[in-house]
Amino acid sequence: AGLSQPHLGAQISFTGSLIENLNALAAGGVNGGMWNNWDAGYDQGVSWTTTLGNPRLDLVAFGYHHPLMPLLDEQDIRMQIRLHKHVYGQTWIGGPTYSRGIFPAETAFSERIIPALVAEGIDWVLVDNIHFDRACLNYPHTNQSGLFAPNAADQVNPDPAANGGAWVQLNNLWAPSQVSAPFGYQPHYVQYVNPDTGAITQMIAVPAARYEGNEDGRGGYGAFLYDVVMDQYIQYNTDAAHPMFVVLHHDGDNYGGGSDSYYHYNFQQMVNWVSGDPDYDVSTIEDYLDRFPPAAGDVIHVEDGSWSGADNGDPEFKKWLADPDSGGWSPDQNSWAVLTAAKNRVFTAEALAPAASMQNIMTGTGTNTEKAWHWLLVSEASDYWYWDGTEIWDSNVTRGCNQAVVYADAVIAGQPDNTPPTVFLPQRNPYNPGGYEWGTPPEASDFEVWTLAYDVSGLTSVTLKWRVDADGVNPLSSIQNETYAGGSEVGAWTSVAMTATQLPPPQNGVLMATYRAGRYAATVAGQTNVLIDYYVEATDGQGNVQKSPIQHVYVGTGGGGGGGDVVTISPDPAQAGQNVTITYNPAGRPLVSAPQVYL
Repeated sequence: AGLSQPHLGAQISFTGSLIENLNALAAGGVNGGMWNNWDAGYDQGVSWTTTLGNPRLDLVAFGYHHPLMPLLDEQDIRMQIRLHKHVYGQTWIGGPTYSRGIFPAETAFSERIIPALVAEGIDWVLVDNIHFDRACLNYPHTNQSGLFAPNAADQVNPDPAANGGAWVQLNNLWAPSQVSAPFGYQPHYVQYVNPDTGAITQMIAVPAARYEGNEDGRGGYGAFLYDVVMDQYIQYNTDAAHPMFVVLHHDGDNYGGGSDSYYHYNFQQMVNWVSGDPDYDVSTIEDYLDRFPPAAGDVIHVEDGSWSGADNGDPEFKKWLADPDSGGWSPDQNSWAVLTAAKNRVFTAEALAPAASMQNIMTGTGTNTEKAWHWLLVSEASDYWYWDGTEIWDSNVTRGCNQAVVYADAVIAGQPDNTPPTVFLPQRNPYNPGGYEWGTPPEASDFEVWTLAYDVSGLTSVTLKWRVDADGVNPLSSIQNETYAGGSEVGAWTSVAMTATQLPPPQNGVLMATYRAGRYAATVAGQTNVLIDYYVEATDGQGNVQKSPIQHVYVGTGGGGGGGDVVTISPDPAQAGQNVTITYNPAGRPLVSAPQVYL
């Protein structure tokens, strides 16, 4: 229906585990063989090309077992993608070139995962665009969004409304918070700075339209009238070199998005509409980026988080990292502790006897290291953390990890340990210290940083390192806050020994783990109205050292003062009539004094 449109197409993600399941249904002759040649229609879509020669159906990159990448390490993120590449080449006719783009599971993204993605040949990533907006100065937050206020440390992008755009309240769909136009609908570069070397790795973040995508999942055009909604921001679509790009991302099998009518009747209605409306065009992501790449210097920051379908995509990923109950038990934290320990043992085995065959990892055969990787990667499926409260789900991470370490230990036994400790991404509580989350009063300004850490050789120290920024601002134009070495813009590191505790033993029938990481915590106290950088450093019994990524938090007043707003007068007036400069610094941050729309 859409082949008359020169750039029309779609992006679809398939996990490797889903491909396994579909192949098993076909091999078993289920339902009279209805699953035979299940991949034929997708092969046909890949074979159709746009006028620019790109596939009309882009089978984008993915983690093999649907992992939540922002809470993993570079090593296992890369292995998840490498395994997905392997099955990708086996499944689609002719083994098409692996996609340059990725739809990370749950649209969960953090700039920390950029080096792993780029190392595997991925050039662009889909990011829910509320995390573009929340990282802007003067973001018009409302608790109705289902998210608490962003931390000021993330708000480093200029206010779109101060640069020819606007904050727009959408109507005719569920959209409780305002969206930025055109900023939040334009691809931009994002980057990660290596904290050891200062080396910068960049890729393109393609904004996925949060509210429009959610509404499109209800049935496509007709259930969601694209033009009625998009006409509300089309007036801000004034940059012909970077026109607004509305990517409708959703779970294809949820709501009405998996129905026959979505792909036939409603889709045909969309084609009929766009064919007659000169204000709109349809495009694959590849075609759009070929025609309208972001400018070389267009680098922005995006906040951590996922999409609206899981706790609205909060930056702490709480759907997969739920807080403990009154007794201290959290099945999610237990699973991360088990995975942290198993990863260290598998990483150690990999360093001693590297895996050589992706086929063996996929099938769970081959060397002990390859078998260990097989079970570790299976253990990282994000749904094991999603469905809390039942033994089968809460135990699955432990089931897989207990299998993985059997094979890893066979490699490790009697061998030297040159692998550093494994440190889970440090978390903080409260998330907005000294500031506001859901309401009043403000959160305490003192905050705890905690992590999970483990090493085959045991740990001799786990230390929290933190420092204060000189002016409360972490500009995109500088990388001093992003490196351990720092510079004149930041202070010296303060070291605090972290206290070790054990998580509560498994409850509600959850399996016991062979190995489990300990919990380590320390408090940053006595700081207000400051930007703080922090990381965790762990040393094992062999002297191997692991440093976590550097994270940032703005600490407000912790008891009033409008969340840390500051007014300064310079110079201090000595006499009446003297000229002075009055500067208003909100929460320690600086004062920020029609081509087509593409779908």
